[in-house]
Amino acid sequence: MLLPSLKATDNYLAIVSNEFPRLLQRVDIHALLKATPEDFQVDEVLGFSPAGSGSHCLLQIEKVDRNTADVARELACCLFLSLREIGYCGLKDRRARTRQWFSVPASALTGTKAVPAGAGWLVLQKVRHARKLRRGSHRANRFSIRLHGFTGSASALEQRVAQVTKTGFPNYFGEQRFGTERANIGKARLLLAAKAASGKTRFREPRAGLLLSAARSWLFNQVLARRLQDDTWNTPLPCDLMMLDGSRAFFETAADDPALPGRLARHDIHVSGPLWGQLADAPLPAWQREREWLSAESQLCTNLERCGVAPGRRALRARAEELTVDWSEPAAPRLGFTLARGSYATVLVHELVDTNAAPRVD
Repeated sequence: MLLPSLKATDNYLAIVSNEFPRLLQRVDIHALLKATPEDFQVDEVLGFSPAGSGSHCLLQIEKVDRNTADVARELACCLFLSLREIGYCGLKDRRARTRQWFSVPASALTGTKAVPAGAGWLVLQKVRHARKLRRGSHRANRFSIRLHGFTGSASALEQRVAQVTKTGFPNYFGEQRFGTERANIGKARLLLAAKAASGKTRFREPRAGLLLSAARSWLFNQVLARRLQDDTWNTPLPCDLMMLDGSRAFFETAADDPALPGRLARHDIHVSGPLWGQLADAPLPAWQREREWLSAESQLCTNLERCGVAPGRRALRARAEELTVDWSEPAAPRLGFTLARGSYATVLVHELVDTNAAPRVD
C-alpha cells in the first residue's frame, strides 16, 4: 500500500509530549527504576490449572534481559517449529527477570528431545495442556520492583500506598504502548488515513496491530485524563458504561441505582472508557459523550470507524492487589503487588514515586 506523502505542515508524525495527569499530587519522593534486570521481576499468573494431558505442552520460561518475541522465535528455532505454533499470553518487560508461560505442540518434545534453552532464558517446568495459549488468556501478573536510590519520606510513600489500595489508580496505558517519543501514534495516524482513503479495511502491513492498539490506547488515555481532571474517573455519570471487575462485560448505569456506590467502593465494578472502533448507527449516550470529548481527535476516531475496527471498553480504574513495601533495605525498598492483565506496573509506580529512568519493554 502506498502511503500519502508528508509535508512539513502535516501533523501525522507529530510527537505529543504532554504528561497525563496523575491521581496523586507530586511529592518529593524519588527513585531509580530498573537499574538492573533483577530490580524488576514479573511472574505471570495463568488463573487456571494446566490439564496435565493434551496435544500441547506448556513451558514456564524464565528470561533475563530478553524480550518475549525474541524468546518465542528462538524457541521455535530450537524445536523446528513455525513461529505461529508458539503460543504465549502477552509481552513481558525486557529489562527484567520475568517468568511466563509459552505453549508448543506436545509432539515437539516427545521421545528423547531435550528441553530447549537459550541465551538469557531457560525452561523452569513443563506440563501438558489441551489448548494453545492465546494472547490475554492469563489472569494477572505479580510484580516485585526495587526502587534504587530512594529519597523522600517513608511515611509519605506508605500513605500513598494506602490511598491507592483504597481507591485504585488510573488505568492508563503505559508510555511503552506508544513507542519511543510516542512515535507509534503518528505512524498509526498515517496508516489509518491511508487505509480510510483507499476504502480497504484489511491490515496486512507489518506491525499494523501494534499501531492500531497505540491509536486506541491514545484515545482511551485522553478520555481518562479528562475524567481525572473532572474528578469523575471513579464516579459514574448518567448513562455511563460500567465494567464488571475482571471481565469484559459492561452495562449502562441507571441514574437511580442505589447499589452503585457500594459496588464501586468494593471494586466490584468500574467506570469504563472507550477502545474506539466502528460504532452502531445509534451509539449509546456514553459513546456520544466521549466522541464530543475527543473532538480534537475526530479524524483519528473517524478513520478507526471507516476501517471497521471493532469497538471495546476498558476500565478507567485498576487495582493493585496485595500492595506492600518491603523496607529491608531503606535506600532500596521493594514494592510488591499483583495487577490484572492489561494494567501497567509502570503507571502504578509513577503514581507512587518520581522515577529517574523510564522503563522500556518489548
